[in-house]
Amino acid sequence: MTASAPFAPLTQIRRTADWGGKALLVCALALLMAIPGVFVFSLVAERSHRADSVIEEVSALRGGPQQLLGPLFVAPYVVVSETGAVKSGGWYVVSPTDGTATITLKSATLHRGIFDVPVYDGTADVRAVFGPLPKTPILPAAARVDWSRGSVVIGFSDLRGARSDVTGSFSDSSGRSALAFVPASNMDLGNAATPTKDRSEVGGSFGIISAASPALVSSPTGGAFAARVRFTGAQRLSVMPFAKATHVVIAGDWPSPSFDGAFLPEARQIKDGTFTADWNVPFLARGLSDQGGTDALSLTSLGKKDVGVTFARANNPYENVTRSLKYGVMFVGLVFLTFFVFEALSGQRLHPAQYVLIGLAQMVFYLLLLSFSEYVGFDIGFACAATATVGLIGLYTGWAFKSARYRVRALIIFGLLYLLIYGLMRLEDFALLAGSIASFVGLSVAMYLTRNIEWYAGRSDPSAATPASATTPPAP
Repeated sequence: MTASAPFAPLTQIRRTADWGGKALLVCALALLMAIPGVFVFSLVAERSHRADSVIEEVSALRGGPQQLLGPLFVAPYVVVSETGAVKSGGWYVVSPTDGTATITLKSATLHRGIFDVPVYDGTADVRAVFGPLPKTPILPAAARVDWSRGSVVIGFSDLRGARSDVTGSFSDSSGRSALAFVPASNMDLGNAATPTKDRSEVGGSFGIISAASPALVSSPTGGAFAARVRFTGAQRLSVMPFAKATHVVIAGDWPSPSFDGAFLPEARQIKDGTFTADWNVPFLARGLSDQGGTDALSLTSLGKKDVGVTFARANNPYENVTRSLKYGVMFVGLVFLTFFVFEALSGQRLHPAQYVLIGLAQMVFYLLLLSFSEYVGFDIGFACAATATVGLIGLYTGWAFKSARYRVRALIIFGLLYLLIYGLMRLEDFALLAGSIASFVGLSVAMYLTRNIEWYAGRSDPSAATPASATTPPAP
């Protein structure tokens, strides 16, 4: 009897430990944590929608995302019947042969509550060269264009963003004439919808201003147009390819511009918080006729070919938190796997309820990350949330295993794990690759450390086997 006493505790562990069943239970609990993760995800979506609503509301007061239209020549036309009665009518649009828009933006950030709204003041110098007006318009034979009532038009999405009246000039061989622009609310150039910053269409009229130009109408060779437009806007600025060959230059002081539209810039420079971008859109790339009615050459069709820049937020907290949540179950699984390995190595058992508490602590991490990021930005918010969560789980590990050694191990392992999460948020394009490699490495380490476990009975340790002399009574 005395010989069997030292092996009694190990025998009891072998009988009570069902490692295979415990491993399956831990996997099930990790998947169960996806349920609170869904609620956190919905909360992030709600806060993101709230932020977008506030941004749109404030942006509208500054003119919203502006889309600039360079000079076009527009004249009314009518289609008459054989009896001379007017059957229908519309507007005939003529593009200049060459056009240039040089725009300088001065950005700022408005605040409403905890939300930031990027806005800008813009100055656009617009120049264009018009050829002589076409002798044969691309219209039905019965159509008549009234060139005498024609005018030069320019505009931008929302005239509420105008910061000064617009004057221009037309120059040809006979001299230079001034042009005074006025709102042209009665002119329909196929502008029933205006693209927003994400290029989706919303209801609303494009802001058109026009100026009569008898000098252009009477010029046999055409001439040059020039004007300066001062305006405000928010979030995005774009320019339509108004000429057969259009050159656009946009310069500003936003540190994280996103160049978008139908064409990417041929040249760009981002340096010291400023940017410059240069586009060239030739006639063939524009893919539209140089003249025609609004069914062939409308503002909507031009708007879909625009080039521009979006004032992107460098650290959008909602995008970053959403991206981290996509890996939530994986990281919960890695934490649970770490605790399972701790159990296997120490012999100290954890109750499933303790795993649930650890999983909920990780879900609370995302709530902390979201709330801190809205106030202090993603980087500082992540540091605060990760420090609190790693500290809590580390302390709980020491209490659960009654060992300061495991507390230190937990702090190191989980600290590295949350550094990995932060790295995934910053890698973006390589996040999937890095996450896959990290998961493989973590699983490989766990498989190595648990290689001696006998999954049907417990730890497979030769020293834990009960010797025959300890269990079999000696022969009499």
